[in-house]
Formats: sequence, C-alpha cells, structure tokens
Amino acid sequence: MREKTRQALPVFAIAIFVRGIAAVVTTLTTLNPDSTADAVGFGNTAETIARGLREGQPYLYTSGSVDLSQWLFPLGGVDIYTLWGTFLAPFWLLPGPSGFYARLGNAFLGAFAVYNVYLIARYYHSHHAGVVASLPMTIYPSIVAVQSTLLREALVLFGITTAARLLMIPSKRRSRFSWALAGLALHVSLLLRNDNVVIYAAAIVAALAVYAVQSGYISKRALGIGLSLSPVAFVGSLPVVRDGVKFLAYLREVRAGGRAVYLPEVIPRTILELVAFSWVGAAYFLYAPFPWMIATIPDLLVSIEGVINVAFTVAAVWGVRLLGRKNAHATIGLLVGLAAAVVLYGVGTVNYGTGMRHRQMFLWVIFLFGGIGISEHVRFVWPFEWGRDTFSTSETQTPSQSD
Repeated sequence: MREKTRQALPVFAIAIFVRGIAAVVTTLTTLNPDSTADAVGFGNTAETIARGLREGQPYLYTSGSVDLSQWLFPLGGVDIYTLWGTFLAPFWLLPGPSGFYARLGNAFLGAFAVYNVYLIARYYHSHHAGVVASLPMTIYPSIVAVQSTLLREALVLFGITTAARLLMIPSKRRSRFSWALAGLALHVSLLLRNDNVVIYAAAIVAALAVYAVQSGYISKRALGIGLSLSPVAFVGSLPVVRDGVKFLAYLREVRAGGRAVYLPEVIPRTILELVAFSWVGAAYFLYAPFPWMIATIPDLLVSIEGVINVAFTVAAVWGVRLLGRKNAHATIGLLVGLAAAVVLYGVGTVNYGTGMRHRQMFLWVIFLFGGIGISEHVRFVWPFEWGRDTFSTSETQTPSQSD
C-alpha cells in the first residue's frame, strides 16, 4: 500500500498546484465567473461570523445561527450561507489575505478528492488507470475554476470520494476506524448538500443488499421474495414519490432563467412524465453545453469537457465489468448512486451553469469506471511511467485484503 500511496503523491501535487495557481488568479482578478455571486456571499458571511467569534458570539452580526442539532441532523432547515460561512470563518481569524487562505483550503480539498479517485483506480486496476481516471478532475477548467473559489463543492466532493476510498480499499488493521471516518465524511458532505440524502441512501442500500447476498446473509430465495414484493412497496411509496416529482417541477420552474437555461418549457409533473424525460435531463446534466448552445469561450471549454465525458462514459462499460468482478457490491452501489443522481439532478436542473457545478459531485464515478476501461484497452506512455508498477491489467492484478 505504501508503494501505491507514493505513486499517488505526484497526482496530488499536480492537482493542488493547478488549483493553487487558479486560486491566485481568482484572488487577483475577476476572470473566474464562479468567484462571484454565491462565492462573494459566502466570503462576506464568513467574515461576519469571524468578527462575532472575536467577540465571543459567532452569530452576533448574522441573521441566522447554527446550533448543535443542526450539525448532528443535517436534514433540518438551516441557512446555507450561515452554515458554510461557519466552515470558512476560521480563515478570517488569521492575519493576512483570509479569502486567499480559504481558496487555498478549497484547492487542497479538491486535490485530495483527485488523490482519492487515483487510489481507488490504482488499487483495483493499475497506476495507469489511476492517472487516466484522475486526469480530467485535475485539469478540467470548470472543476478547477469551482474548486479554487469559496464555493462548497470542493468539500462535498472531498467527503464523497473519501468515504468511497475508505470503504472500497479495505484494511484489516483499521476497518472499524475506516467505517467511522467514512460515515463522518458523508455526514459533512450531507451537511452542505442535504439534497443528496436520497442518492447516498440508494447507493448504500444497494451495496449492502448485494454484499448480504454474496456473503450468504440473505438467501437467493429471500431475495426473490423481496423483489416480488417490490411493486407493493412502490405503490405504498407513491405519495412520497409524487411529492418528490412536485418538488423537482418546482425547482425547474424557479431555475428556468438566465443565459445558460435550456428546455425551460419542459416541466415533468407526473411520474410517467418524469420517467420519460429522465434520460434527456441526464444527458444535459452530464454533457451540456452541446454545440448549438455555445455562445462564449467558457461555453466552448465546458463543451469540450462534455465530449470527453461522453468518451469516458463509453469506456465505463468495460470498467464496470472489470471492477464488478473484484468488488460487485461497491460497483452496484456506485452505479445505483450515479443513476439516482443523474435522474434527480437532471430533472431538477435547467441551467447548464448550475449543472456544470453540480455534476462534479458524481462525474468522478464515470471517470473511475472509464479510466479502468480505457486502461484495459489503451496504453499511454508518459506521464504514466513513474513508479515500478506502470501497467497491470485486470487479469494479472487482484486486490488483496491485506494490501
């Protein structure tokens, strides 16, 4: 494991260097559009909370507060500016350019997420796969631009990928500790994006169900009975599902504005309409802006990213098969979580600027599967050569519990 960690350090170093440079640019100029609007609001709130901290009352100058119950139960109503501002406030207690320090902190978290994805791909396939999977996350202009600002996306992505790494790369010496850390990472991620609770729950339940069947805790007969009862469960959950559809329709209506809006007239209001539109919404969410939507240079850059996303999605077909042979329950969990995410966010998103930021939470799954699939069929040379184990296919490398 030490060898794999050592090979990951250059990936981490490059990722943080790229984001660090972007953080400097964001601090000194106004070229980054993601450093405006919400990012400015978060910074102002953090500064206000820090001023209250110096006087012993952190929320003295704010209109809201965050109590213990809201930290423990992230599904309750809380002002996101106050919550994320609390996370950022310590940077404003330091002497010097506090906003720059906060941007560097976000850059570090984003680089660590890249490191997590590299380690998972490296563990289940090869160093080559790790580099391919982490490369888009390292250099995508949209990802770097967001993760070098004061937006919360970097911490959310860090929490999700850290939990996945801790659960997918086992260690006999720290298994219980890893589970606790994974739970904490997901909890923090959920604090900042409580909309993801359904996605996390679907992924975890699917992974646990497959693991229970594989381990013999649930017999195939019991599984068959459970599946036969699923229509009954679906009918029983219809009121909740209808409420969810109404909420997504409401989101599309309130977000249907701005230069980057698309399909604003399409508002799925029934379950059947949602199902029919889900694949269209998912495609726009993952790959927009399409060529006919390009109006600016940033649009062109993000559109090129979308084309690369399509290539990784195609390659992911092979990656799913290869990873599924080695860790079926994790593979199913990732797939179910990804499917839930692209359907819910695809239906609820109507602006590709917003979609570009939100899809960063889930694109890493496609990059992981795609990186493994690409590495199984295509071998690159530099910079995939550092370290001793430069290329090993799924036929020759098998992860070990004691690794």
